Amino acid sequence: MRRVVPGLVATLLASLGLGALIIHLVGDGVAFTLGGEAYELLAPRGLVALAVVPLLVWTATRSLADLPGPQRVLGLLVRSLLIACLALALARLARTTDATRVSTVYLVDVSESLTDEALEAAQARLAEAWAARDEDDDLQLVTFARDARRVSRDPEAEEGAPPLLRRHGSALDAERSNDAADAGRASNLEAALQLAYGLFPAGHLRRAVLLTDGLQTDGDVLAEASRAAGFGVRVHVVPSRLGAPPEVALRGLDLPERIQVGEPFPVRARVFASRPGSARLRLYQGETLNGLGGVQDVELPAGESEIELRSIVRVAGPVTYRATLTPAEGVADRFAANNEVETTVVVPGKPRVLYVEGARGRGTYLARALGAADYDVDVRGPRALPTSLRELERFDFVILSDVAADQVTLGQQGLLERYVRDVGGGFMMAGGEAGFGLGGWQGSTLERLLPVRMDAERRRDQPSLALALVIDRSGSMNGQKIELAKEAAKATAELLGPDDYIAVVGFDARPERIVRMQSARNRTRILRDIGRLGARGGTQIFPALDMAYQDLSVTRARVKHVILLTDGQAPERGITELTQVMRAENMTVSTVGLGADVNRALLQSIASLGGGRSYLTSDPHNVPRIFMRETTTVARSAAVEEYFQPLVTERADFLRGTGIEGAPYLHGYVATRMKPRPAQLVLRSDLGEPILARWRVGLGWSLAWTSDVKNRWAVEWVRWRGYSTFFAQLVREHMRQRRRQRLDMRAEKVGDEVRVVVDAIDDGDRFLNDLDSTLRLEGPMGARRARPGESDPQLRRRRRLPLAQTAPGRYEARFPLEAFGSFVLTADHRREGRVVAESTAQLANPYPAEYARLEPDAELLARVAEATGGRVDPTPAQAASAGGESLRASEDLWPALLFAALMLFLLDLWLRRVRLFDRDFARR
Repeated sequence: MRRVVPGLVATLLASLGLGALIIHLVGDGVAFTLGGEAYELLAPRGLVALAVVPLLVWTATRSLADLPGPQRVLGLLVRSLLIACLALALARLARTTDATRVSTVYLVDVSESLTDEALEAAQARLAEAWAARDEDDDLQLVTFARDARRVSRDPEAEEGAPPLLRRHGSALDAERSNDAADAGRASNLEAALQLAYGLFPAGHLRRAVLLTDGLQTDGDVLAEASRAAGFGVRVHVVPSRLGAPPEVALRGLDLPERIQVGEPFPVRARVFASRPGSARLRLYQGETLNGLGGVQDVELPAGESEIELRSIVRVAGPVTYRATLTPAEGVADRFAANNEVETTVVVPGKPRVLYVEGARGRGTYLARALGAADYDVDVRGPRALPTSLRELERFDFVILSDVAADQVTLGQQGLLERYVRDVGGGFMMAGGEAGFGLGGWQGSTLERLLPVRMDAERRRDQPSLALALVIDRSGSMNGQKIELAKEAAKATAELLGPDDYIAVVGFDARPERIVRMQSARNRTRILRDIGRLGARGGTQIFPALDMAYQDLSVTRARVKHVILLTDGQAPERGITELTQVMRAENMTVSTVGLGADVNRALLQSIASLGGGRSYLTSDPHNVPRIFMRETTTVARSAAVEEYFQPLVTERADFLRGTGIEGAPYLHGYVATRMKPRPAQLVLRSDLGEPILARWRVGLGWSLAWTSDVKNRWAVEWVRWRGYSTFFAQLVREHMRQRRRQRLDMRAEKVGDEVRVVVDAIDDGDRFLNDLDSTLRLEGPMGARRARPGESDPQLRRRRRLPLAQTAPGRYEARFPLEAFGSFVLTADHRREGRVVAESTAQLANPYPAEYARLEPDAELLARVAEATGGRVDPTPAQAASAGGESLRASEDLWPALLFAALMLFLLDLWLRRVRLFDRDFARR
């Protein structure tokens, strides 16, 4: 052991010394010439592996193998050569040459902006290049439009002929892409260069020849040229010299930044013509010709010109202008798609009020009052109530006046609730003969929305009601009709108060008391007895009506009323006289005719003489609703018709300056009950019942005005000087608030993407950070028709996108946009769920950018050539010339060295297993 350790240490020190010496000697590189060939170690420090040789020598001297000495020496030599091969492989021994071979890739623009003549010229240029090439020259072809594609030569073509040029998007190209029709409507020079990088073979000088008009719609070829120079690619350019094709195009529509409703303003159309000619310009506002000047024949000079027309906007909101240009007969025009442009502008206007009035012809009073206060009032009947939230959003305040519940669908009620809660609109229900409880609004969606309940508390001096239901139970009522009649009677019984009375008389050929006159508090028994009603027999109205008269005569009630339901004909004898007697004794009669076979004249006569109302319906499902409405109306428990002056209960800002303390008398109202806080009672009657109540619902306000707004209960108010001021200030305080901070928003189209930027800076020049911003894109605006190249017109749609904060006070969004037309962009900026600011912008994308610019951009192409050291208009020989440039190429030899090391390793194994010398020879 003592003899081994010193030798091992000495060997290790020798290996370390040899390794340090190798590192010192090789430095940063080793190059040498051998047999007329130049070699180089690309990673010379890999020779450090030779430092293992001393360790191999020491190991050989200590070997226990029973081999002759010469064979051990031979094995040591083989292992040393193996280490040398591995070391040279690690050092990346390579044979180096100075290459002058050139690889040239022709990049040819085949987009639609190039004319057929330009493509023929490019094909001729390719033919010259292919004819002039040597056998060692590498020539390849790439065509590009929206994308870039390598084109191979047709194997059946004539020897030496170049590949044929074919437009992208042609009929032959349709099988390659689903977007074949759009493939030629763009020019991406950057993509063409990027594809060329992968086509250059190793050890070749790189040349690219760009044949194009320089009109790029996608990408940035100048930025890509800088990368190409870094990759050693020299780009030559051959600009199209044929100029712009014969073309007439609309470049855009320019409108003033601010447009006021009712004020004329100029609309300027920017027109391009490649050569002089004449054309007809049409301007549309929406889908109709512009009123102040819709058609104009113009003479177009060569180049860009501007044509001015006048327009006026009558209604606020988004307005889309569309201009079309029709060249005169004989004027050449290559692209029809660029003869139409659209742009949309959002015109601010007066606050808009939707006033739905249930009493026909009575909406003029409030409409005139609000119009005098500078509101834009849209007066409609109940049938014209909007059916979409999008239409409701156009209004800042909605008034529903004297409208019954059966005139508003459940869907429309839900829309009104969403309009208030989510959109922040203002809503007011006004009273009248069909308002609140009188209109059957109990339990409805709008009752939940309002700050009052419809079930008013009965006053002590209010009369109770005695109600007789006279229901036809003849054979024609069998089935669904009688079942719905029973449902109507039960609903009526449940609607009555405990102080009311009810009787139900069923009749066929003779009458029967189904429910004897009794207090409505006996609901369980009444509902059970109504269930016994069945259909049979003929129809006799007079005996049944007389039975109801007899029951009401002996009943003490302040209000006595009969509801008669029938679906057929009956003898008229005595009915008229009986009805007159009933009316004389303060009994009223209303009639309900079911089906087409009823005697309408008789039923209308009974209702007219009986002081009631006549209803006619062909749908049995309407019967329960008619009974409930009629019961509510005659009960008059909600109607208070007496003179009173409204009293202020809780002060509100909008009451200032209205002179409410000196307001005239109101002649009536619909009695309701206040809901608990946060509902606020602003005005009350002398009995303490609500006249005006309000509360917040979500983002908006909901109000209840229990009197009317016309010349019945408010007949003195409509003549009051403060009438307009009162309701104008009420609407202004509770309408949808648009006084949010407006932040600048810019939208521009870059290639196929839209980039939207919002700079959020408050009035104190401070950045608004951490906003939750949402962008809404709406469009294409206006009605779209199919254009040339489009299979179907594009549909107007909405998209919601997030705006992400990219810097202090800056919010951005990027998204693809392939549709054409005009678009409106709006953004809401929220903090803690509340909108604190909004932004608006417009974007015009009338047609593919390929059709927008047609004059060749020779200056851009010259800059590309300059950035890469290329030429402008080179000959084929110049394009393929090395130009004194050489490329130092290296051929790695490590695969051969590894193979040699493997062979030496196998030889070493053989030497260890086979004895080559006998012992006598080894001793000699």
